[in-house]
Formats: sequence, C-alpha cells, structure tokens
Amino acid sequence: MRTKHIILSLILFSQFALSQGQAGSLFLTINPGARSNAMGEAQIGVANDAYATYYNPAGLTNLSSKEFSFMHTSYLPNLADDMAYDFLTFAMPFREGESIGGHFTYLNLGDQISTDANGNELGSFSSYMYALNLSYAKQIDDSSSWGINGKYFYQELAVINSLDASSGSFALDVGYFKHNAMDNPNLKLGAVLTNVGPGVSFNDGEEDPLPTRLGMGMSLLTFEGQALVAFDLNYEVNDQTFVTNLGLEYYLVEDFALRGGFMSDPSGNLNYATLGLGADFESFGFDVSYVMGGELDPHSDMIRFSLNGSL
Repeated sequence: MRTKHIILSLILFSQFALSQGQAGSLFLTINPGARSNAMGEAQIGVANDAYATYYNPAGLTNLSSKEFSFMHTSYLPNLADDMAYDFLTFAMPFREGESIGGHFTYLNLGDQISTDANGNELGSFSSYMYALNLSYAKQIDDSSSWGINGKYFYQELAVINSLDASSGSFALDVGYFKHNAMDNPNLKLGAVLTNVGPGVSFNDGEEDPLPTRLGMGMSLLTFEGQALVAFDLNYEVNDQTFVTNLGLEYYLVEDFALRGGFMSDPSGNLNYATLGLGADFESFGFDVSYVMGGELDPHSDMIRFSLNGSL
C-alpha cells in the first residue's frame, strides 16, 4: 500500500509540475527554445530552424545548412529550486529535397526524501525524465513537405529498494508544411499530430495516455520582411481542449530581433505573456526569453537561454 502511495504521489507531483490534465508523460509537451518561448510558443507554421525537430518535422526542409542549438533553464523556479530542463537539437539537409535531425530532452525533477511509515528519513532519491528523438523530412513539391519524428522516452520517478517507479515507451509525430499558402508568398501554414503511441504505466495498476495533440499553425511575414506574426491552435485529444499560441518577431536591424507572445492552456489553467530578444551573427546566435505569468503560476519569472550555431 505504501509503495502505491509513493508512486501516486510522485506522479501527481510531476503532473502538477508540468501542467494539469488527463494525459501522462507531460514533459513531452514542454516547448523548447528561447526564441519560440518568447513568441508565445507559436512555431508550427514557422519551423525554420533546428527546433523544427520538436515543433514540426516537416519544416526541416526549410534549412539550407547544418544547424544546432542548446537550451538550459531552471524549470518552474517558483515551485522548486532544483528542477532543470535541457534541450539539445541538430538538423541538416540530407539529400536533394530531404533533411534529417534529432533532439535530446532531459528534465531533472530534483531530489526527494524517502521516509518510512513513521516519518523517519530513509535517504534521498532523484527523479528525472528524458527523450531521444530522430527526425526525417522530405519535400512533396516546390512549396510543401512532410516530416516524421520517432522518439523513445524514459521516466524515472523513484527507485527505492523494492520500489521501481520507472517506465520507458515510444511515440511518433507527423507534420506538414506549406509555403506560398493561398497564393501569398509571405504566408506559411503547418500541421502536426504529436505524441501518438501506447500509454504509460508505473506499475500502479493504471495506464496514462500520452499527451497527443493535433495542431495547426500559420505565419505571416510583413512590414517588408522585418516582422513575423505567428499563430498556433492545438487540440489536446485527451482533455478535449484547445491551446492557443500567438507570437510576434520584429527585427530592429538585420541581426537583432525583439519578440513577444501569449499562450493560453485551459486544461492546465495557464495564461501568460512572454517577452524576448535574439541576435544572429554569421555562424552563431543567442536567444533569451522571459515568462510573465500570474502570481500563483509556477511558470512565472522563468528565463530561458538558447545558443545557436550553423555550419
């Protein structure tokens, strides 16, 4: 009984730490990249950098060179001081009209204390989650492409004596990207179906479904190419709710951009605005973002920093 209670408590903590809702494995829905975060996480119809391996694999065909990026953040600083999230991604053109890429995600939930039935401390243990993703994209014609992700992910909530609250599984994403939408050379559209796969169980007798989402996005280049407006609409299959993302990117000069956005997720009762900036040089760049959530929102005051490079 105690074992089941520990497993349940850890699952509930991880659900609250990431978001609330009916699905499990919610760390798969943590949107990476300081640029995308600054734009309210609206990227399905943008997907023009290495982070396309996460947001829309079909967008990998937009890349003209090898790109890589790394992001680190202290995750939910208002909830815990030892949680961290890291994301490493790489993408490149492969053959004519084809691209490949991948990413590695690691979420450290920090250290917890194990106690017996009388409250005596038995020691500490760590909880973490990671995912390894491989991506492939191919052009359909001169203006459209499709892409696919295959990912393996593992979650270890606790391993204490006879208790083993860990589980691994796999999932697939599929995406579509369209240039020159509605005969407008500045309008791009995208669509993705993410996290399709079997449910996950932690040996507690219950199986949680994956956080499957069906998303559509658009981006519009305006102000003579200086500004980019992006909008995403994601349908959460298990919660039957819609997540909306709105973002703006404006280049003050050729290599320096200001960004802002807004994200709303009813299933997690999340509504927050975002700000950020970025600088691009010949083969190196960086992005910074900041989340402006409510007083009780654990996402408030999160700062994300990304380093980007191209070869």
